[in-house]
Amino acid sequence: MKKIIGLMISCLLVSTAYANDSSYSKLNFDKDCTFDKPANENEASMGATAICKINGKPDIYFEDGDLRHSVGFGAKKIFESFGAWNSMNTTIEWRHDNNGDIFAAIVRFFIDHPNPETGTPDKTTRGQILAIHNVAKTINDETCVTALVDARANENPNVIARQMADEMAQSFNCITQAPKYYGSEGEYSAAFNKPMQPLESPTEVTPMPSDAVTPVEPAKTN
Repeated sequence: MKKIIGLMISCLLVSTAYANDSSYSKLNFDKDCTFDKPANENEASMGATAICKINGKPDIYFEDGDLRHSVGFGAKKIFESFGAWNSMNTTIEWRHDNNGDIFAAIVRFFIDHPNPETGTPDKTTRGQILAIHNVAKTINDETCVTALVDARANENPNVIARQMADEMAQSFNCITQAPKYYGSEGEYSAAFNKPMQPLESPTEVTPMPSDAVTPVEPAKTN
C-alpha cells in the first residue's frame, strides 16, 4: 500500500513539474507606457499608440483607434479588434511553460453594447470577452489573438481561456488563421475583426513581347 501511495505521489509531482502556470501583471498606462506623440490634433483625435514595459514581461504594444483597443505582446501587430466599441482591462494573465517562458497572454475586453432602453452602454449590456494572445519571441515574430471566450456566457471562462492558451497559442498561425469563440457564446459577445494578411506579395505579370504572339488571320466572309 505504501508503495502505491508513493508511486501516486511521484506521478503527481512529475505532472505538476510539467504543468503550465500563470502569473499576473497590472498595467499602469501612466507609469508603464510611452505614448507616441501625435503629429497634429487630427491624428490625436483618431487614437493613440504606445509601448508598455513591465519588468520581467514581454513588451506590450498598445493601440487605440476609433474607441477600440488592440494589443500585441513581444512585437507590434496589425490593428485587430472587436467590431463594437471596446476597451481592454489592465490585468494581464501570462501563461508560462514548464521552463518558465511566457507563451501566451489573456486579456479581458469590455464590449460597449448600448442598452436598448437608454441607447447608451451600461453594465447590464456590457460584454466581457477573454482574448487569448500568443506572445512573439522576437520583434520579428507574429503576435495576435488566437482564441476568444465569452466571460458572461460561461461558468468557468478563465479555465477555458487557459486551456485554449495552452492548446493553441504556440501553434496558431497569425497570418492564415482567424480566432473563434470557444465554449458558449451569449448575446453580449461581439464579432472580432481580423485583417487577413497575404502569404506573399502578388506575383508581377510580365507582358509578353509583341513579336512572340502569332497573329491570327481574320476569318473569311462570303
